[in-house]
Amino acid sequence: MASYPSTLIPEGCELFYDEVVALRRRVAELEHTEETLQRSLKDLADVKFALDQSSIVAITDPAGVITYINNKFCQISKYAPWELIGKTHQVINSGYHPKEFFMEMWRTITKGQVWQGEVKNRAKDGSYYWVDTTIVPFLSKPGEPYQYVAIRNDITAFKETKEALQQLNEQLEVRVEQRTAELQASQQILKQQADDVSQTLQALQQTQTQLIQSEKMSSLGQLVAGVAHEINNPVNFIYGNLVHADEYTQDLLRLMELYQQYHPQPHPAVQAELEAVDLNFLIDDLPKLLSSMRVGADRIQKIVLSLRNFSRMDEAEMKEVNLHDGIDSTLMILQSRLKAKSDRPSINVVKEYGNLPGIECYPGQLNQVFMNILSNAIDAVDEWLEHCLEHPETYTPTITIQTKLLNDNQVQIAIADNGFGIPEAAQRRLFDPFYTTKPVGKGTGMGLSISYQIVTEKHQGTLKCKSNPNQGSQFIVTIPLGQTVSGT
Repeated sequence: MASYPSTLIPEGCELFYDEVVALRRRVAELEHTEETLQRSLKDLADVKFALDQSSIVAITDPAGVITYINNKFCQISKYAPWELIGKTHQVINSGYHPKEFFMEMWRTITKGQVWQGEVKNRAKDGSYYWVDTTIVPFLSKPGEPYQYVAIRNDITAFKETKEALQQLNEQLEVRVEQRTAELQASQQILKQQADDVSQTLQALQQTQTQLIQSEKMSSLGQLVAGVAHEINNPVNFIYGNLVHADEYTQDLLRLMELYQQYHPQPHPAVQAELEAVDLNFLIDDLPKLLSSMRVGADRIQKIVLSLRNFSRMDEAEMKEVNLHDGIDSTLMILQSRLKAKSDRPSINVVKEYGNLPGIECYPGQLNQVFMNILSNAIDAVDEWLEHCLEHPETYTPTITIQTKLLNDNQVQIAIADNGFGIPEAAQRRLFDPFYTTKPVGKGTGMGLSISYQIVTEKHQGTLKCKSNPNQGSQFIVTIPLGQTVSGT
């Protein structure tokens, strides 16, 4: 309690003055509290104003009855305030969301937790709009909600844009599927270049069905590459010359018609036409043209014959064949890979053929063995040139093929290269399925495995490998002249 000079306070009035001082202090505190309260109310009013300007606001009682809405709510819902206050949000329910959606919302906010989500509502005029909604429960001291404040933002444009993008994506997928179907259909409408070429492609397709998974596609690709390389040029100049031949023939026919019309004495028009077409030149050039066409046709026939000899898919049974024919046909298929490239010279193929009798075998399958071994040999010399050779100009890539008769009852075919060589550890697994020493993407590991199966199981023979790193490899195939047990 404050003390005052006794000369200023009458005797017996000290208590009264103390109460006055306390009262004045209380009044000052109330004035300060009122000032703070006014500032808080102004802050709340400012927040409410800002919120009303940017968001859609509604307040409901614990039962969900609307007690307050701002202008933004009326603008987007197209309802007047008196049409909404005193009612629930069922008025703007679009029917889009299931009951479980709202049940989950009520379970959340009645627990005093904030709920957030996207809601599709229906305006008074029947239009729909989307709002990003946050519902905040206001809790009493016991922790029970006494009102809910819902703050929403219009996201209709965003949802419509998203839906439009989704529709565009779906349309794009349909277009892609349609385009893919069109391309697939177009691929089936290929012009046949010649009857023999078409038959060869059919034979290759039949060969494809007998190869195993990835390796069959690899082998088929090599065959197709050989076909395309060897047949492309002959077919091109045949078709090119056919165009000229047709033009020359038409000119001669027109000239003959004029002669018939104005014969026996040449008419000036006939003379002019003779000079224009140069009949002597046509007569001299046409045999040469036809001769070149015959050369091209012969070349195509030889290629087709080699392809047929290689595939031998029309020969499902064992038969006696000339083994050298199969090797030569395989070499022709691989001719494009044997030729010189920008980074290496042509691969020299040395044939050391022995005097062999006819061999009883499955010719198409043995040709596949030759294809796999020769392809690996080409890869080996290419790899040797690419990675390991210091002086490539001094290197002559070579593949040597030797055949000979053993003990009058067996044939041996040895195919050697002077390429990279195979490490000893790899040689032990060389014929295992899916094992490969090639980089990823350049081999499936099935070629030698299939070859081993063909030689040992189908022909009761042997397939061995001899190799030293940096000195090349040699694959030796040994099969009997005659087969007593037919492979299956």
